[in-house]
Amino acid sequence: MPTALEPAGAADVLYLVDLSGYVFRAYHAIRPLTSPSGEPTHAVFGTVSMLERLVRERRPALLAVAMDAGRETFRNELYPAYKANRPPAPEDLIQQMARVEEVIDAFAIPILKQAGVEADDLIASAVKRARERGLGVVIVSADKDLMQLVGSRVVMWDTMRDRVFGVPEVEERFGVHVDQVRDYLALVGDASDNVPGVPSVGPKTAAELLGSYRTLEGVYANLDAIKRKKLRDALEEHREQARLSQTLVTLKDDCEITLDGEALRYGGRDLARLRRIYAELGFHRLIAELDREDAPSEGASATPNPAGASVEVRYECVVTRDALAGVAAAVRAAGRAAIDTETTSLEVARARLVGLSLAWTPGHAVYVPVAHRYLGAPAQLELAVVRELLGPVLADASVKKTGHNLKYDESVLIRHGLPLAGVVFDSRLADYLIDPERRHGLKELAERELGVVMTSYDQVTRKTRGHQLAFEEVPLEEATPYAAADADLSLRLMERLSPRLEEAGLTRVLDELELPLSSVLAEMERVGVLVDTERLRAQGERVDRELTLLEQQAHQLAGREFNVNSPRQLETLLFDELRLQPLKRTKTSRSTDAETLEALSSEHALPGVILELRQLAKLKGTYIDALPRLVNPETGRIHTSWEQAVAATGRLSSTDPNLQNIPIRTALGRAIRAAFVAPPGTELVSADYSQIELRVLAHLSRDPVLLDSFQKGEDIHARTAMEIFELPPSELTPEHRRRAKAVNFGVIYGQGDSGLAKSLGISRAEASSFIAAYFRRYEGVRRFMDDTLAEARLAESVRTLFGRRRLVPDLKSGNRALRLAAERIAMNTPIQGTAADLLKLAMLKLAHPATPGARMVLTVHDELVFEVPTGEVPRAIEEIRAAMEGVAPFNVPLVVDIGHGADWSLAH
Repeated sequence: MPTALEPAGAADVLYLVDLSGYVFRAYHAIRPLTSPSGEPTHAVFGTVSMLERLVRERRPALLAVAMDAGRETFRNELYPAYKANRPPAPEDLIQQMARVEEVIDAFAIPILKQAGVEADDLIASAVKRARERGLGVVIVSADKDLMQLVGSRVVMWDTMRDRVFGVPEVEERFGVHVDQVRDYLALVGDASDNVPGVPSVGPKTAAELLGSYRTLEGVYANLDAIKRKKLRDALEEHREQARLSQTLVTLKDDCEITLDGEALRYGGRDLARLRRIYAELGFHRLIAELDREDAPSEGASATPNPAGASVEVRYECVVTRDALAGVAAAVRAAGRAAIDTETTSLEVARARLVGLSLAWTPGHAVYVPVAHRYLGAPAQLELAVVRELLGPVLADASVKKTGHNLKYDESVLIRHGLPLAGVVFDSRLADYLIDPERRHGLKELAERELGVVMTSYDQVTRKTRGHQLAFEEVPLEEATPYAAADADLSLRLMERLSPRLEEAGLTRVLDELELPLSSVLAEMERVGVLVDTERLRAQGERVDRELTLLEQQAHQLAGREFNVNSPRQLETLLFDELRLQPLKRTKTSRSTDAETLEALSSEHALPGVILELRQLAKLKGTYIDALPRLVNPETGRIHTSWEQAVAATGRLSSTDPNLQNIPIRTALGRAIRAAFVAPPGTELVSADYSQIELRVLAHLSRDPVLLDSFQKGEDIHARTAMEIFELPPSELTPEHRRRAKAVNFGVIYGQGDSGLAKSLGISRAEASSFIAAYFRRYEGVRRFMDDTLAEARLAESVRTLFGRRRLVPDLKSGNRALRLAAERIAMNTPIQGTAADLLKLAMLKLAHPATPGARMVLTVHDELVFEVPTGEVPRAIEEIRAAMEGVAPFNVPLVVDIGHGADWSLAH
């Protein structure tokens, strides 16, 4: 079990906030914000959001913050170069630090601050005194130096990543015991603080040394026993440097501080003063939260429920008109409700409503069944009654709505005559924005955030006498707690996640991008896209003939018949009979995967034929055979699910079917797209951003060569070829351009010389020379990449132009492969994520019909596809182009390629 915080409100737990570290981290982690008067506020906002969350969720009985008093400390006297590589604090950070102190004063939190020492030393001294008094301690920080202090009843809480570090987590991070962390840091050093450490001793080596010899003194006492001469020599040569580093990283725990229980007892904030400060800074949402806290509405919880807190649960089944009228009145009075639906299918276009649940107060929810059918089932409300009594509340935007994956519920409700308005939160989308790479299911979230283990769908729809129950067959006494919990926990998750979203500077991304987009995608799912199944059938017959010919060709090349779909038979044939060299092995065999076949195809024709056969068979099975089964018989259309909370970059994806992977450059891929057709009297209009990621790179990097090329409308790949090969246009060949294109896109994805060499089929040395030539000519790009990495290391995250965040904790990993992968993510995410955000903004602009009768039906990568009445196509093209090219102010033109036709292939 992961380490957990002690119960909220515990009287014997002291919370110590590393304020200086937190302000600095928030300054780099949150995109710049300003107040109405132009005052910089992003570091203040991040810090205030953390403090608000801390006092609301944890309800600390004892609380203090620690701050640095200045740059000069006793460590600078010992080692003048300590932290000397850090530039002076930016003026806007100094300004914000002063504001933070004003906020701390309004929060009435005692400040630990002392000349000559750092905030870390004050925290270490406070922890020592707290332990002596038998108190538990929560250190609110992410500083690895403070992890030396973790131990019995002393944990560290990283609020930005909502991660608690106890002894197991610290030992997992460093690979050493907690009491060895100091010596570990002395050996590896710290570039950010200019602690030298021992050159050539990295995290893995330091952990091995301390695993063998326990302490730094033990390492030096056993120097002769170290077998690696280079390591032994480095340790010997830098003996004094290691001891100096040990002194620098050792936390001073004897600072002259008084741990006065009464002075540290937290008595609450000065709400009136905070309102004034928040108004000056433009923190309107925080003011609204203070207002709710000061005067909670009847039936609503004034404070969020902390994870694991005990909540009295009351779930009711509503089957009478009077009871439902009471529910509608209670929801309207509360001014909010969490909504969830129970249906017969996960496919929106096929789902019938079985019941819906609502919650407006944590722990209290109701289930309104409308279509449970089983022997002895009680009378339930007619759907018409639900529309009459509950419909006006659901359609009232002044009643705020929340839920989990509300896109689905919104579509189901609309299909049943219950339109939903006033959606202000979605816990799935919120959790996705906070950390896009973890799982966002309601059950995972409830357990992780609230400590609640939910009943699963399979448990409630158990098998009875060999029959798997459908949800409408589940007895109401079992269906009610299951369904009501979905609404109740969604409401509690809103209260849990909202402050964290604020703290991370992501509220605006949710409010202005993801939530409104959710409704756009819901409409696209309901509309679907028309598919010509006859075209697919005919295409399937052609592919079957082609597969037969390829199989015959494979038999001829092999000199005998064999099962082309059997990896084992193919393995024997390739490596034992044809004597080709295997490239890699699985646990049980020599691999015949696509990468292997592609590499071997230059040595023998058979691997190439097998590769072509596999690709053809996969496309046939995935699309040609599968698409007709996905056509809704009532609409004749495919209603794919558009997924917002999957790709960590912010890109949309689709399922059932996945339309992202239909190839556009192959004849078969184009033939599959040709089966997506326009209804009679309309055409499909396809609008595709041209080279959007390279244009984003030009905007973000402000590289003069890239800007010049795009502003002139040049062929960017030809221009790059001219730059890196130093050739005039007249001497460029298609091969020059192909290589330049690979370099352009390789830079975007953080590709090194190995990856580029592989993609171009050249040596690593030659690939390395191409990359070096690129960065010589595009110095702005190099500078942008370096700055992005430096900021990402400080914040352990990167941002898109519009504020979307992606965490990259592995930038500090001792595992080289993980670290390099994190660096590629850090360099690529601002580019690819910004491109994804641009497309989403364009979708919002085009959510209302570009022309009468037009509607958006598909989005794939950088492309939007519309059904447009034939007579409106010219006007629609103008409107779509204007919306997409003008979606945001950019330093280079955004260019959109638009086509139209009777099917998707012709339109693209």
